[in-house]
Amino acid sequence: MPNAVDTKLVEVLSKHYSETFDQLKEVVARRDRLFLYILIVIFILLLYMSSPTVMSAWVNSFFSSQVTGSTGTTMLPLIDVSVVGVVLLLGLLSFSHTYFQTVLHVERQYDYVYQLETQLSVFFKDKAFIREGKHYRNYKRKFSSWTKVIFWYLFPFLYLLFIIFWFLFLFTNSQTPSVYKYVDTLITLSILVSLGFYLLAIIKRK
Repeated sequence: MPNAVDTKLVEVLSKHYSETFDQLKEVVARRDRLFLYILIVIFILLLYMSSPTVMSAWVNSFFSSQVTGSTGTTMLPLIDVSVVGVVLLLGLLSFSHTYFQTVLHVERQYDYVYQLETQLSVFFKDKAFIREGKHYRNYKRKFSSWTKVIFWYLFPFLYLLFIIFWFLFLFTNSQTPSVYKYVDTLITLSILVSLGFYLLAIIKRK
C-alpha cells in the first residue's frame, strides 16, 4: 500500500502532468496553424512572382472598392506593386520565425512530458502514464516517422529552395526599385537566419 506521501506526490504530479499536456496540445495546434499560414503566404508570393502587376491591381482594386463603395468612382493606385512584396515578406518572416520557435518549444515540452511520465509510471509498475513515452515508442509506426521527415527535413529543404527562387526573382525583376530590393533582401536574409538556427537546433537534437 502506498503511503500518504506517495499518494500526495502522485496527486500533485498527475495534476501537473494533465496541465502540461493540455498546454502542449494548445502549442501543437498553434504550430499547425502557423504551418498553414506559411503555406498560404508562400502561395500568395508565388502568385505575386508570376505576375506582380496583377497582384498589385487586385490589392488596389480592393482598397478602392472599400473607399469609394459602390459609386463606381475610380482612383489612382494606392499601393505600389513593390510594397505588396514587402508586406508579404514581412508576414512570411513573422509566421516563419514564430513557427520555428513553436516547433522547438513543442519538442522541449514533449521531453518534459516524458520526464513526468517516467516519474509517474513508477507508481503504477509501468502500466499507466506511458502514453507519450514508452507506449508510443513501442507502437511507433512508419507513418509517424515519415511525418517527422516531412516537417523536420523536407519542409525546410523546400522552404530553402523557395527562398533561392525568390532571390532569383528579386534580382532579375527590373521593375522593383533598388530601395525595395534592399528591404526585400534584408527581410529574406532574416528568414534565412531564422531557418538556419532552426535547422541547427534540429541537428543538435539528433
